Amino acid sequence: MRIADTSFLYALFSNSDSFHREAVKIARRHEPITVPSEIYSETIALIHYRQGFEVAKSAGDWLRAHPRIEIRSGSDRVLEEAWRAYSGARGSLSYPDSVVVAWSQGRGAVPLAFDTRVLAHSRR
Repeated sequence: MRIADTSFLYALFSNSDSFHREAVKIARRHEPITVPSEIYSETIALIHYRQGFEVAKSAGDWLRAHPRIEIRSGSDRVLEEAWRAYSGARGSLSYPDSVVVAWSQGRGAVPLAFDTRVLAHSRR
């Protein structure tokens, strides 16, 4: 299982993103991808802000319908782990990044991220 970060999801839907091709290649693989609900919200908001409502709605619809992508809400335990990761990072991680780290560490999963901070913190 892979845990999606906004950096991966945004690259998937942005042709101008330098990681777009790599994101598309990864999304075509057959392994399941979990998208924490906080990351789904952040991604749709970012796409809406940068590319407009129609593109954001299309991206959201695609994610919701994709057979290997599951949008999930975290448990209280995940939220506590995310808060500990956020607090412990002392400003080097955003709260959404901390959510990805908590989901990944709690499941022994690798984050799907192009953000080096997320990758570094998830290895700890």
